[in-house]
Amino acid sequence: MKLFTQYSRVNIVASILALLVGSIGYYFTMRYVLIDQLDDTIRVEEAEILNNIRTSGVLPPPTDYHDQQISYEPATTPVKRHFIHTHKIIHHHRDEPYRELIFSATAGGQLYTVTVGVSEEASEDMLALIMTITAGMILLLLGTLFLANRLLLRRLWQPFYETLSGMRQFNLSSRQPLPVRETMIDEFRNLDEVARQMTGQILKDYEMLKGFTDNASHEMQTPLAIINSRLDLLIQDHDLAETHHRPIQAMYDAIGRLRQLNQSLLLLTKIENHQFTRSDSIDMAPLIEEKLAQLEDPLRDRRLVVQKDLDRLRLPINSYLADILLNNLLLNAIRHNQDGGELSIRLRESSLRITNSGPALSFDSATIFDRFVKGAHSGGTGLGLAIVRQICDNYHFPLSYRYIDQRHTIDIQFPLQNFDKM
Repeated sequence: MKLFTQYSRVNIVASILALLVGSIGYYFTMRYVLIDQLDDTIRVEEAEILNNIRTSGVLPPPTDYHDQQISYEPATTPVKRHFIHTHKIIHHHRDEPYRELIFSATAGGQLYTVTVGVSEEASEDMLALIMTITAGMILLLLGTLFLANRLLLRRLWQPFYETLSGMRQFNLSSRQPLPVRETMIDEFRNLDEVARQMTGQILKDYEMLKGFTDNASHEMQTPLAIINSRLDLLIQDHDLAETHHRPIQAMYDAIGRLRQLNQSLLLLTKIENHQFTRSDSIDMAPLIEEKLAQLEDPLRDRRLVVQKDLDRLRLPINSYLADILLNNLLLNAIRHNQDGGELSIRLRESSLRITNSGPALSFDSATIFDRFVKGAHSGGTGLGLAIVRQICDNYHFPLSYRYIDQRHTIDIQFPLQNFDKM
């Protein structure tokens, strides 16, 4: 959930609760005030009755109006003065709420229970009108608050979303720093400044790392080539003693592996740094056929039976990386196969599966795509499948491995949005 949405919900809910509690308190306060006004009116009538008794010694005549009633009942004992709420049917009309004061008075030697009642209908109508207006004001306030959150706050948060979008679209390969965004809000201005400093430092570190990698690779190639050429001359020297051939050959093989390791690490670094930005529409089936033709000699030497089931598929991927991907997968399937074994390649509309026979791994299969992980008798660098995984990660191709029934299987899934059928 977005921060803006969460903030709006919390703000609206808090406002509703506050207004609800305030409305309840406001209702009871207004009701108390209106009832107190009625009580003041009744007290005035009480004072007039008692004053009439003091001056004339008799009770004033009873009244039976629509909004006020005064009645007397003879009594033998005095009652405690008190107010009550009641309902009465006045002049055969509907039931109306009444506020009454009951007290005792003595006139002409007779004790009476006096009841003074005032209709609450006007007060109730006024209270209902006040609460209706209050409810309207609350709805208007909530509507204004909602619109303010949707319009004003969205505009206030716009610089934040722009900075976030710029960070999401930031790409090392483009080498473009984040643009400066003007805003009056200090927090967003600080966020934008920190983001630009961070991405600028990332670009600087990336350029330094790229330069170091390129320079190191270039500088290593020259001495390796010199050593390799000198070893070639030594091996071809007819005056060289037979006892020296074996250690020289071992050095020659080690230099070859070192050159291969240097090239693999350089390639892996370039892939991680997204230096292969161009994508081509690669027809995978002919490319697989081409790679099998190139690997015909090792396939024949191992006497492998190749089974192909290839559908036509065009994949948007860099042509060089596609070649590396298939080359590493097929070389791995040949290298870790058994003499006279099987190699199966199945290409579908959304997947590539390569299966080869062979003994179980001598290490944890969960680390098969890690760097420098290889079997005890492997002659490779341990980087082939690591490069395969990095290529798949760059293009968001799910990659998996399993070993069932003495067969190694590597699956690559091509999400639908990443390819087009021919």
